[in-house]
Amino acid sequence: MATVYLVGAGPGDSELMTRKAWRLLGEAQVVLHDALMDVDGMHAAAPEAIWVNVGKRCDGTSVDQAFICRSLVGYAKRGLRVVRLKGGDPTVFGRLSEELEACRTAGLTVEVVPGVTSACAAAADLQASLTLRGVSRSVAFVTPRVGRKEHAKDNEWLQVSLAAQTVVLYMAGKQAGRIAQELITGGKSVTTPVCVVENASLIGARFRMSLSELARDGLPEIVGPVSLLMGEALMAAQVSDLALTTGDNDQAIELAVG
Repeated sequence: MATVYLVGAGPGDSELMTRKAWRLLGEAQVVLHDALMDVDGMHAAAPEAIWVNVGKRCDGTSVDQAFICRSLVGYAKRGLRVVRLKGGDPTVFGRLSEELEACRTAGLTVEVVPGVTSACAAAADLQASLTLRGVSRSVAFVTPRVGRKEHAKDNEWLQVSLAAQTVVLYMAGKQAGRIAQELITGGKSVTTPVCVVENASLIGARFRMSLSELARDGLPEIVGPVSLLMGEALMAAQVSDLALTTGDNDQAIELAVG
C-alpha cells in the first residue's frame, strides 16, 4: 500500500528541517510544496524528484485545496513516493485534516512528520521566550478574522487572545491595525508589547511597538509573511523599536533587519 508523507518543512530556513523530514524528502519522487519556504535549499535533498508548487498566498494566487488532495492521491496511486511539504508544522493552521481524510478515503497510508512552527521560529529570532516565570504561563496561537462574522466561532480568536498571557497571531499583517483596535476594545491593555516578525527564520523586519501604537498607525508596508507576538514576556525581545513619524503623505520608518 502506498504511503503519503505529510512533512513539516519548518518556517522557511531549510536548515530548520528535522533529520527525518530531510531523509524522507530525499527519498521522494514527487514533492508537493507550499510557497513560503526555501525551496531552492530544500531542492538539494531531492534534485531528481518532481516538484509541484501548491502554495497559497494571502491576496495572491492560491492553489485550490481540492486540487492538492486529488494530486496527493493521484501520484500515490501511481505508486510514486509522495511528500507533501508543508510550511511550519502540519498540525498548526495547515489544513492537515482535509489531506489526511483524502488519503485515508483513498486507502492510502499516511505519516505525519512534525516541523518547527513559525511562532517558535519568530520567538527565536527575537531571542525571547513565549513563556516567562511569574509573567506568562499560557500561550495561544490564533488566526484572526476581523470584520468577518460568517460563523458563530469567527470571533473566538479575540476571546482566546484576551485570555492568554502570550499570543501569537498568524497571517495577521494585512489587518494588524484593526486587530489591535479590536483587542483594545475587548479590554487588552494599550501598553501591551507587540513584536512584529517578518519572514520568521529568514531575513526580514523585527521590531516592537505597543498595542496602542499598532492600533493607531498599523504596520508599514511589509512584503513577507508577518507574525505578531503579543504579551509582557516580549519585553525582553531583542529588537530595535519602530520609529514612525506620520505626515500628510509620508512615513519615516526604521526597521531592524535580521
